[in-house]
Amino acid sequence: MARPLAAAEAGGILFVSSFSPTVRWTEAMLAAVNEELAAHERPINLYVEFLDRSRLPATPDPAEWAAFLASKYRDIRPGAIIADGAPAIELMAAFGPGLFGGAPMVGVFPRFEDLGEAGKAAIVPVTTGPHIDRTVNMALNQWPDARTLVIVSDNGGPSHHLAKIIRAAVTGRTDRRIKVEHLSDYRIEDLENTLAALPRDSVVLYTHLSVDALGRHFRPEEVAGRLAKASSAPFYVLFDSDIGSGAIGGFVNNSRVAGRVAIRAALQLADGTWHPPAPGESHYSSGAVVDWRQLRRWGIPDQTLPPDTEIRFRQPSLLEEYLLEALAALAFIGVLSAALLLISVLYVQRGRLAHALRDANGRLEERVTARTRDIERALMGEQAARLRLRTFLDMATHEFKTPLAVIDSSAQMLERLVDTEREGVGRRLSLIRRSVRRVVDLVETCLAGERVDEEIPLKPVPFAPAGLVGMVVERQRGHGATILVGDVAALPTVIADPDLLAIALDALLDNARRYAMAKGSAIEVAARRTDTRLVLSVADRGPGVPESESLRIFEKYYRGMDSRATPGTGIGLNLVKTIAELHGGTVGYSPRDGGGSVFTLTIPLDRDGERAASPDADLTEQSSAPVR
Repeated sequence: MARPLAAAEAGGILFVSSFSPTVRWTEAMLAAVNEELAAHERPINLYVEFLDRSRLPATPDPAEWAAFLASKYRDIRPGAIIADGAPAIELMAAFGPGLFGGAPMVGVFPRFEDLGEAGKAAIVPVTTGPHIDRTVNMALNQWPDARTLVIVSDNGGPSHHLAKIIRAAVTGRTDRRIKVEHLSDYRIEDLENTLAALPRDSVVLYTHLSVDALGRHFRPEEVAGRLAKASSAPFYVLFDSDIGSGAIGGFVNNSRVAGRVAIRAALQLADGTWHPPAPGESHYSSGAVVDWRQLRRWGIPDQTLPPDTEIRFRQPSLLEEYLLEALAALAFIGVLSAALLLISVLYVQRGRLAHALRDANGRLEERVTARTRDIERALMGEQAARLRLRTFLDMATHEFKTPLAVIDSSAQMLERLVDTEREGVGRRLSLIRRSVRRVVDLVETCLAGERVDEEIPLKPVPFAPAGLVGMVVERQRGHGATILVGDVAALPTVIADPDLLAIALDALLDNARRYAMAKGSAIEVAARRTDTRLVLSVADRGPGVPESESLRIFEKYYRGMDSRATPGTGIGLNLVKTIAELHGGTVGYSPRDGGGSVFTLTIPLDRDGERAASPDADLTEQSSAPVR
């Protein structure tokens, strides 16, 4: 059964329990062990084994358990072993040195002297478990008429060991003769019936039961609850996990304390830092714990409790039970009184503030009324001024255009009547006509800009883009511009304001004419129609717009540094932008490849209106390219 330890993986803690994993004692003890390991400065592996009947097909003997562990841990060498309960301690004492190379053992057991040589194998004996003799004395003292002590447990080895200790404690009593009965290897139902039939001169001491006579597995605390409820005699227990199930109590074992003491000692052994305790020093985790409700049930007075007894589930006295409610009520009354006082003060203050607010509202209404009258007078004055301005502009336009038309017609007549080749006469007449056209354009642009700003004259109607483009282009050609127009005849009818679009296109062409004609290049006009918009573009080969000024060219009255020598007002492009925005569209500028500028006017179309005006209109995208 020995194995080569040099090839094994060293380290970790092996925890061997004599009990079933369903025992709450074992669960709580392992929980405490894991908490200690989690708080340890370095990771430690924990290996857990349970020597219960459910592990192997039949009840194994120690040699079979040893063979099982040797096979399972052939590649692992723990640094220390924790053995909980007599079977685990005896197994590790007999086979541990051969299995694990003499790994030091921490034993967890109530009375190590009962284990003989096996108990001496534990380097650190953790004396834990219930004080069985004190629990027996507590039960017999609290029930003076008791003549029979009934032990209830399963048929396992640990249970018989505990029963042996209980019998010894009963034998030590000299005040009266006590009969001991041990109920083991019973069905749970038979135990309930037996305990229900016990006479009044009996007490019950429950150790634990995890497997009944039928091989059914139970949680011991579940069994404790069922049996305590059925019992007709006081019911005592040895483990704190059973307190609260219906048992009175006892000098019960605290599994969490046992787990903490054992794992700390095991870690010290594994690290080589353990030192033997001083003489008389020992660890004991049990103490008197009772359920106050069961004391009342069986009429046991508090005077029979041992000193320093922990009383659980005590019902508070009337004062204790309602102390917090009384304090809360007093606090509420105090708060309510303060609130009433505050409300009274606020009510008085509210009256004062309401009066002041009424006065302030009255003064504010007077100021608002006076201010409204001032605004209305100012608005009426502004409207009158704008009306006068419109009247003046209309009059000025008429007065300007009439003599200018006379001058232009006279210049045309002179061109036909005189010899234009003589002494520069023709050049001067052409200069006169160009000047007249410039003044007319200036007047019309300024008047259009003012009217658009003032009236927002958007009147969408169905019209043919080809007609609009042709009319504007013909007018600009009359000014001497060379314009190339794409094939716009195929464009379908659209709905927009043709008058405003004509103004916008005329302004774009006029702007291109002034800059492109200086280089003698042609202006190119293109139009295309998509499903949702009409796009007009004007491209020239003029000087273009510097990048630093491209974001400002659509501002009203703005003119670039390089355009100061070219006639203009700075209104035209702003007028185009205003007309585009009135339609919900945009106008944009981009430099043209090879030099020059491209201005693009995009107008959203009224689709519903178009369908009503022309149901068969072609909605697919159509475009025109400049004709060269």
